[in-house]
Amino acid sequence: MEEVTQKLGEDSKFEGLGEPEKPASEALLMKPPTPVLKVEREGNCYCGKERNLNIIELLCASCNRWFHESCIGYQLGKLVPFMMNYIFFCKNCSPTGLESFKKNQAMFPQMCVTAIGNLTQASVKEGKPRTKFSKERDIIPFIDAHWEGMTTTSRRVTQSWHSTVLRCLMKETNVMFACEDTEEGPMYSLLNLELTQIKPNYDAMIRGGSL
Repeated sequence: MEEVTQKLGEDSKFEGLGEPEKPASEALLMKPPTPVLKVEREGNCYCGKERNLNIIELLCASCNRWFHESCIGYQLGKLVPFMMNYIFFCKNCSPTGLESFKKNQAMFPQMCVTAIGNLTQASVKEGKPRTKFSKERDIIPFIDAHWEGMTTTSRRVTQSWHSTVLRCLMKETNVMFACEDTEEGPMYSLLNLELTQIKPNYDAMIRGGSL
């Protein structure tokens, strides 16, 4: 009887204790992994605000987000809105954590797109929307007034580039531009009137090895 009581006493020592604790290392192995949260950037610019077509904005070649000039810390120099001839990396995408910017030489088709884009947006801002513009009265004067901001090429001494603009507009009609003959002469507009689509062709730069 005493032996049975002793046996019951020994068994009662483990009653309600469950299984013995596992080593700490084993417990860590069995712990479910902490989920990794993927943070995706949404919207545009560091400020998170939408685009403003009335000011200069740059498109990052990596994240494809637009950044307002006033939010960029890099000293950009002279620029105009709707430029296509630059390479920009925001500080979030740059390996150094610093913004990088390079303005390239602009081709005349690019300069004409930039000019017409600005003329179109200016007319909207003034409350008198227009899409068609004269080479002599509108496009050439805009390029002449903003030459240094539009390209790295030195300003032409002669006006021979006026003829180059005309050849460009005619050659790229139905490709980049639309032309309508009016009583005031030929009037040119962008073939794609969506101004938000005016941007550097980074894909072409990558294929060409310049990016």
